[in-house]
Amino acid sequence: MRLFRWGLVAVAAGVSVLTMPPVTVQAATAAPVSSKPTCAYGEITGSGNASNEPISTRAGQNLVTYTTVRNAKSAPLSGVFFDYQMAPPSNHKGAAPTVWWKFNGGSWHHLIMTWHAATKSSTAQWVSGDAVLGNLPGSTGHTLEMTVDYPSGATPGFYDGTLLAGAKTCGYQLLGAIPVTTAYRPR
Repeated sequence: MRLFRWGLVAVAAGVSVLTMPPVTVQAATAAPVSSKPTCAYGEITGSGNASNEPISTRAGQNLVTYTTVRNAKSAPLSGVFFDYQMAPPSNHKGAAPTVWWKFNGGSWHHLIMTWHAATKSSTAQWVSGDAVLGNLPGSTGHTLEMTVDYPSGATPGFYDGTLLAGAKTCGYQLLGAIPVTTAYRPR
């Protein structure tokens, strides 16, 4: 949720989250470069699925997406987490999608999606709270599996989804944005 709010601030300032320039945070005391993350945008990357989103053709259909979440740097990251946001078609609320996730073959977790109406500076969004992935060793990637179900009453169309990733070791700085999109087109 905190990364989502950061994303709203970036949108309000007219800056795209996906094109944010890297920002390095300097530590107060000197530390070996290899043992601390750089805390820059791009530290966490992923495969996403923007060009190959699954499409639900009926209410309750279980859509599955697989995304690689990668620590792009050699330093490990601890307390990696994400917020997930979905922009519905034409800012229409409709019924809330049901979203579940699991990381690296672990157990399933439910993401509660909360509605945020459109404002002058942002589009309407379904937004999750923080989902904790855990530690991510340097230069490694792991699989994030997500399911999305659209209930009866959901607004038909394309749902532009984004994982906003961060790490406890970097506070609430945005470290990456990964597209995870889906569509609901009932017949």
